[in-house]
Amino acid sequence: MAQDSWASDLLRKHIGKKVKFILPITQVSLLINDQAEFSLAKEDGEDPNVTLTISADVLNAYIAGGKDAAAQHVKVSGDVDLAQAMSKLASQLRWEFEEDLSKLVGDALAHRIVQSAKKGRSFGESAIKDFGASVLEYLVHEKPTLVKADELVRYKEDLRRLRDDVDRIEKRIERLLEKSS
Repeated sequence: MAQDSWASDLLRKHIGKKVKFILPITQVSLLINDQAEFSLAKEDGEDPNVTLTISADVLNAYIAGGKDAAAQHVKVSGDVDLAQAMSKLASQLRWEFEEDLSKLVGDALAHRIVQSAKKGRSFGESAIKDFGASVLEYLVHEKPTLVKADELVRYKEDLRRLRDDVDRIEKRIERLLEKSS
C-alpha cells in the first residue's frame, strides 16, 4: 500500500477502525493506524467495524473464475463505507511483488525469481490446456463418447435429407397405389 498513495487516501477517513478477517484456519484483526496503513490489532474485546468471513472455497473459486468468482465466497458485515473501501482495495490494489522482493534479495535475483514464476505459471497453463486437448481427443476418437460439432452438423443434414427422401418415396408409393386401384 505504501506504493499506491490513493490506497492510503482511501483509508485515511477510517483511521482507528478495525477489520477482522475470519479465515478457514485462523482469524486476524487489523487496525487502520495513524499512517492510514494496516497494522495488527490487539484483541481488546471490541467488535470490529467490518468482518470479512472467507470460506475455504475462495482459493478454488479464484483459480477457476478469478476475482468475481472468489468474491462470492466472502461474507461481509459491518460498516458499509469501510466495507466498500476494502472492496475497492481488493479489486484495484496491485502488489508489486518484484519490487518488495528486490528489497530482500536484490534487483537481479528478484527479477529472475519473478520471471521463473511466470514461466512456471505459463507451463502449468499449457500443461492443463494440453491435458484437456488429450482428453477431448480420447473421448472423440479412441472411445467415441463425444462428437465434434462439424460432424454433428453433417449428421443432422444427412438425417434431414434422408427424411425428405423417405417422404418423397412414401408419396410416390401412395400415388402408385391410387393409380392401381
